Amino acid sequence: MDDYGHVDDETPSFAISLLKEYRNYGIGTELMKRMLFELKKQGYKQASLSVQKINNAVHMYTKVGFNIVNENDEEYIVCKL
Repeated sequence: MDDYGHVDDETPSFAISLLKEYRNYGIGTELMKRMLFELKKQGYKQASLSVQKINNAVHMYTKVGFNIVNENDEEYIVCKL
């Protein structure tokens, strides 16, 4: 997908979201870990996404190993190798 989180044609970019009442229970972290595991099984070397700087999920993404590779005034592009 050629979105803001796009890094290159070999790197899938994606997004996740949870309803507010399901946040802060570790569900997003486990979902992200599982998605990354499945991508790795399929042979992808990295994955990327974009996240607004004010979004609390930035902390979860860095916790599971994403690094900021680019940014603009409002968003980060994060990538996990």
